Amino acid sequence: MPYCPRCGKEVKEDDIYCPQCQAPLKVERPVYRRHDEKGERGEKREKDEKGEKSEKSEKSEKGEHEDKALGALTGGLILLWLGVSFLIREYGYITWANWWAYFVLGVGAILILRGLMAYVKTSNWHVSSGYFIGGAILALLGAGEIFNIRNWWAVIIIVLGVYVILSGVMQRGRNPRP
Repeated sequence: MPYCPRCGKEVKEDDIYCPQCQAPLKVERPVYRRHDEKGERGEKREKDEKGEKSEKSEKSEKGEHEDKALGALTGGLILLWLGVSFLIREYGYITWANWWAYFVLGVGAILILRGLMAYVKTSNWHVSSGYFIGGAILALLGAGEIFNIRNWWAVIIIVLGVYVILSGVMQRGRNPRP
């Protein structure tokens, strides 16, 4: 025999309410069907909603694939630049002492290019700003070492850090928590 979910008393299978605490034992809920203005069943609307969800899912997946492709392109370009910079070093055009500066400058340029691609795709500065800022820092580090100007890039990094902090604080103020 079944038991009451509220008080635990043994009840008969055909009881609707518990004889001890009067709790409902069988809850049968009516099934409502949606109808549109023309009197047709809501099935068409449900299919349309499912189609919209499917389209959104496909667009989301497409965006993810594009992001993965851009990520792979960025990683591939960095590896390509690594190989090219090693070859330039092996042929004696640059020394080992400043090889890293050329490599960092190239990676910075690649990240700036990635930021441009992100900005063109989204037209949203906040999406691409990280690439621009990171790329600029790396490019300035490399250029500072190559051109023997070592002090100015530290000041620029400090200014960029302050900008990033202020930007984050200002963004949080524009989007308060619900």
